[in-house]
Amino acid sequence: MVITSKQHQPHHGTIRAMVALMITMAMAGALSACGLGGDQGSSAGSSDHVTIAAIYPKTGLYAEYGKMFQQGFDLAKDQVNKKGGIQGKRLNIDYYDTQSDAKQDAAVAPKIASDKSVIAVVGDYSSPASSAASPIFQQAGLVHYGFNNSSPTFTNSGDHVWTPQISQKINQEVNAEAVSKRAKKISVVYLENDWGKESFQYFKEAAERLGVQIVYQSSYLPDSTDLTPILIPAKNAAPDAVVDIGYGPDGALVANTLRDKLDYKGPFFGGQETKEFLSLTGANAQGAIITGVFSATGTKDAKAKAFVKSFEDRYHTVPGNFEITAYQAIMDLAYAGEKTSPTREGIQEALGKVKDFPLYQGRGGTFRFNTKTRRADTIKPILLQVDQGKFKQIEE
Repeated sequence: MVITSKQHQPHHGTIRAMVALMITMAMAGALSACGLGGDQGSSAGSSDHVTIAAIYPKTGLYAEYGKMFQQGFDLAKDQVNKKGGIQGKRLNIDYYDTQSDAKQDAAVAPKIASDKSVIAVVGDYSSPASSAASPIFQQAGLVHYGFNNSSPTFTNSGDHVWTPQISQKINQEVNAEAVSKRAKKISVVYLENDWGKESFQYFKEAAERLGVQIVYQSSYLPDSTDLTPILIPAKNAAPDAVVDIGYGPDGALVANTLRDKLDYKGPFFGGQETKEFLSLTGANAQGAIITGVFSATGTKDAKAKAFVKSFEDRYHTVPGNFEITAYQAIMDLAYAGEKTSPTREGIQEALGKVKDFPLYQGRGGTFRFNTKTRRADTIKPILLQVDQGKFKQIEE
């Protein structure tokens, strides 16, 4: 995005070792969440409702995304319940603040898996954090619906791990194509984590196929506060454009450093479709291009318009990519439960066989999952560009 349906965290080897330890603890009955309790109490044993567990960053570096997710989750939950719940059962959402940190995801997963009222899990923000919990949910026969997880390897943990999110391979191919129409030589900076390195490789391969020359490249740490040392040579390489493959806060740091400190005036590809990115960058974001899934102002689809109106009526703000995908996730799981049964087994069965999940992201129509990849391959990205402080869809 370089939307990255934006992710940080430890190396995969570290995550695998940590997850193995947590699974062993879970099997031994050590199901405490290491101090991470849900925002709502456990409701195991009740017959009049079912629960979706949400693992998300309520606090920490990615708290802005957690706020957007919860707005989408809560709106969907209330709409489901207003229509009678899922086969007559009231839907609850139990929230677990993980700060989108892999260690915290792995720690809280056994507690969620042991709660029999939980029929599915949504989250986390980052793919590395989500992947730390997936094996525990897989072992428990509990669907892990990583609605924001764009890593192409996210669903590798097992057949109960699903995502409707566009993979970074596809996102970066679209991103590279947009870049190729505007630049022939570029400087690229990217997040130094599993997600960032993987995304950069997809972008690099696509850019080279399209004849775009990368004249400078460098990674940076997620918690970096001064990127001048890597952006000076990025500018000095005299690129036609600078591309950042990262999240919103770091994308803002890149843009502001280029514009304010280095007087770079060329095209910029990067950032994320969030109010935080726009507020941090101000005029420096003008013209920035990213990939996304939704444009509240550009949609003509009736379902998407209804979502936008409901969201604006409730929260008095315009929704974006992260709010709509969170909303979509709860609606998907509720629809799955209606088609089969509001149980762990029913959700898993429905994701594999239902062919008409309603799509709320502005394109109209429905979608289905590829049962081999457990991804919604038919959902495609769009391009968004900042114009006068707003993200607007652009056509290529």
